[in-house]
Amino acid sequence: MKIHPSFDLNKISFVAKGVAVGTVVGIVVSLFRFTIGLLVTYTRDAYDFMRLNPAWILAWILFSLVVALVVARLIRDEPDIKGAGVRNLESQLYGISDINWFSIFWRKLIGASLSIGSGLALGRGGPSVHLGGVIGKGVNSFFKGNRSQENILISSGVSAGLSAAFNAPLSGVMFILEEVHHKFSGTLLLSAFTSSIVANFVALRIFGIEPALSLETAIRFPVEHYLHLVILGSALAIVGRIYQEVLIHLPTLYNKLPFPPHYHGLIPFLLVIPVGLYLPTMLGGGTDIIDIIDTNRLSTLLLIGIFLFRFIFSLVSYSSGLPGGIFFPVLCIGALVGAIYGNLALDYSSIDSIYYQNFIMYAMGGLMTAVIKAPLTSIILIAEITGTESQLMPLSLVCLCTYVVANFLGSKSLYERLMENATKQLESKPNGEKVDVTIIVEADQFFDGLAFKDLNLPEHAQLVEISRYKETFIPGGDTVLQANDELIIQCDSGLVPSLRNYLLKHN
Repeated sequence: MKIHPSFDLNKISFVAKGVAVGTVVGIVVSLFRFTIGLLVTYTRDAYDFMRLNPAWILAWILFSLVVALVVARLIRDEPDIKGAGVRNLESQLYGISDINWFSIFWRKLIGASLSIGSGLALGRGGPSVHLGGVIGKGVNSFFKGNRSQENILISSGVSAGLSAAFNAPLSGVMFILEEVHHKFSGTLLLSAFTSSIVANFVALRIFGIEPALSLETAIRFPVEHYLHLVILGSALAIVGRIYQEVLIHLPTLYNKLPFPPHYHGLIPFLLVIPVGLYLPTMLGGGTDIIDIIDTNRLSTLLLIGIFLFRFIFSLVSYSSGLPGGIFFPVLCIGALVGAIYGNLALDYSSIDSIYYQNFIMYAMGGLMTAVIKAPLTSIILIAEITGTESQLMPLSLVCLCTYVVANFLGSKSLYERLMENATKQLESKPNGEKVDVTIIVEADQFFDGLAFKDLNLPEHAQLVEISRYKETFIPGGDTVLQANDELIIQCDSGLVPSLRNYLLKHN
């Protein structure tokens, strides 16, 4: 029996590896979701008990300090578990660093479970993505794959992690293509899509088919009121820029504390105690708050107060370096902005009150767009986690307006800014090992229309290959770079940080 000429065994192997990655990630992330859900329940019960028995508060403070010290020890021994972990994976994919997947895996799983389970304003999305990525690297090690295969399986793990965290398989695929790689590749798409679907199937078998976030049924938004969406999107771009700026600069304040950085998490671990005692609904990533404001129209002043509290609580929690993500905290803040705008719109315009919930949903996607600069991922994520695909048009308009205004404000992706800060702190010196760095030429940027002979890359870096449409060739002196060209730049691995900064500046 002859094999058909179009049969590609290499692609089939990546489907099989995608199934392996998706299965393992689905099981691990589901375990992670179950664990933090259990811990959050126990934490809430503990605060309920302490409100009736104040004598136990001191014991709880001591217990919280012990938990915080355990997490601090994990961070001290493996600093790469800090935060969401997306920057850490991008650093691996771009060749800037080589992570220890198993060391990160078990420490991130424990550290993030304890941090999120304590009721801090941290989300499960980032850690799930991080866990998925390092599992992808572990699977590649098991199959003894090369560096290119490793990058594909890490990316597949990222897709699977986001998919299993939110029951959002399409968002998982879009996130890796739009936010991490900024390009579409056949093999990457095939492997990531496979792992994302398999991971979501595993999660659905454990948690059921209900959306990750249950909202009131939103009514189709009338076209004659679309001006509201433009105004809302513009406001969200401003809020997102402010959120980013504070998040980027707050760690400098933490660094002024008179103890090592891995102990910074002690601050939010202690600050969350009075929150749990007096404001229990403020605990966690923010799903409870979204449910409350979605089912009850609170006063504008109360909403502003909750917004300011969650804004600060989220920043203090995340900027401490504790293992945890920002997806749900950002969605919560966005929902509050939407509720505030909804109140103002209902009070000062002719729009009907039945559209109040619409503003909440659209604002979640808009603020996510403003923070991570990935509008397609944001649109699909909101549609998947709320189960309201019928709202794609108005949701897309809000995200588009947010994206456009964010660009006018000079906003970048939060993960890109964190990567820039990280690479600036790394020492660049040659070590003799060559690696390939891939970039896509952006339209109307410095490289677009530049002749190869005029390309002045940093020392020890050279352009060795260009992929244009379906053609791959070695550039010559008269070659002119074009938008959407995929450039393969060979560089000394020790100088990747400086090359990365150069590419970010010019492209």
